[in-house]
This record gives sequence, C-alpha cells and structure tokens, in this order.
Amino acid sequence: MVGVTMERFTTLFPLWTLLGSVLALVHPGLFTWFSGIWITLGLGVIMLGMGLGLSPDDFVRVGRRPRPALVGVIAQFAVMPALAAAIAALLRLPAPLAVGLILVGCCPGGTASNVVALIARADVALSVVMTSLSTLAA
Repeated sequence: MVGVTMERFTTLFPLWTLLGSVLALVHPGLFTWFSGIWITLGLGVIMLGMGLGLSPDDFVRVGRRPRPALVGVIAQFAVMPALAAAIAALLRLPAPLAVGLILVGCCPGGTASNVVALIARADVALSVVMTSLSTLAA
C-alpha cells in the first residue's frame, strides 16, 4: 500500500514542482526562510541521500563504458547552450533575458538533475558522473 502511494506521489513530481512554483510566486514569504545555510544543508542532505543509494560497483560500471558520460558532458556544453539560444530567439526574448537563458544553458548539471534521474529510474551513477565531469570542465 505504501509502495503504491509513493509510486503515485513520485509519478506526479512535475505537478508538485509546478504547484510549488505557483505557490512561491503567489506567497513568496513561505519560501524566503529557506536561504543561506539552509540551502547548503538541504543540498547536502539530498546529495547524501543520492550517494547512499549508490555503490562503488555503479561507478565501476560507468567507468567501463565512458562513452555515455563523455557524450553527456559534450552535449552539456554544445547542445544545451545552442538550444537555449534557439529558445531565446523563438520566444523573441529581450537581450538581457536571452543572455541569462543562454548562461543557464551553459551551466553544468547539478543536484536536481541527479534527483530527476532517480525519480525517472534512469542511471543515477551515470548522472552523478556526468555532473561531476561537467562541473570539473566548467
């Protein structure tokens, strides 16, 4: 019963994200307390949880087939900025917003990408390795 409930809750992650975003826009005071040290602690707890779900064998497996990680890192710095520029042009964003979008497109992956990989039941070890490599390359 708990497993089915958690499965449904996890499947609706995009909805929870959207609802949280709307709530933050309507009532920002509910979220402004989460700043400074709380962000650092929150990210630390998330990364610890992600790490506890992985084993050294997961990273050995990724190391034996480095091509997907390298393709991901190359895509991070080639495809994402180009896609951000295309979206900015398509939406005819003002120059400051377009530059901001392109800069975000150039940023390496972060903790959220690893969480989304976990929720999507993707290869979390590969996501962690790609995040690490793109952060080091940046």
